Amino acid sequence: MSEFVCDACKLPPMVSGDPEAPFKAGGPVPPGWFVRKIDRRTFTLCDCCGSMHHFKGGVSAYLQEELGLGPYAVLILDDSPGSGLHRQRVNRSE
Repeated sequence: MSEFVCDACKLPPMVSGDPEAPFKAGGPVPPGWFVRKIDRRTFTLCDCCGSMHHFKGGVSAYLQEELGLGPYAVLILDDSPGSGLHRQRVNRSE
């Protein structure tokens, strides 16, 4: 198996502790990394490239270029509970 790398910046995860124990492709995603679905394609992105700052106002030009996406690429968010801003809503019915 090959070593884990970010699909955008092509850098491996920083391993604190044992540098001889890299994450392997096909295994669990390293802590702080994201699996993002953009235009029906799935990408594994590091904590920097996968940050929501790259998706405000559309997919950033950096990610469009590095991932080979078009100018109208769209991030697809899942509908799982607790994944969005609704976590911060106040229950006003009480």
